[in-house]
Amino acid sequence: MDSETKTRRCPLWVKIVLALSLAVNLCIAGLVAGFILRGGPLAGRAPAMGYAMPYVLALPRDLRREVFGAVRNDDSLPDRRARREEYRDMINAMRATPFDVAAVEAVLLRQAEGVSRVQAAAQAAWLEAVTSLSDDERAAYSQRMEEALKRNGRPKKGKD
Repeated sequence: MDSETKTRRCPLWVKIVLALSLAVNLCIAGLVAGFILRGGPLAGRAPAMGYAMPYVLALPRDLRREVFGAVRNDDSLPDRRARREEYRDMINAMRATPFDVAAVEAVLLRQAEGVSRVQAAAQAAWLEAVTSLSDDERAAYSQRMEEALKRNGRPKKGKD
């Protein structure tokens, strides 16, 4: 008598699901590995180096805090609530039918004026901080500013 050994075979659909799962997992692992090896989403692409960034990044930590604090505590400058309101005004102007170009321009002008006021306050605070430096401190500051420019604004880890 033939002894038939019954072997249970895995259904085809289970094999397909497992293969797809493995493929997806390998794709995700590849993306994560690439992300880590490249250094993150901004690797090789420094944030925009606004005109002030090399100046600010090169300041010693205590002076940097003073400059930022002076701007943050200036009550004549637009606060977050005011800036959010300007964005809401822009959203409303963009949704308006018919489209009112003058309303959009008015919001843009108000926002530009606010940015200009913040920049003027920051420049005044920075100038006051730099004026307080001795000749040696100013020379060291200039060196740090030059280094910040060479690094495209990326601060050194563990440095002030």
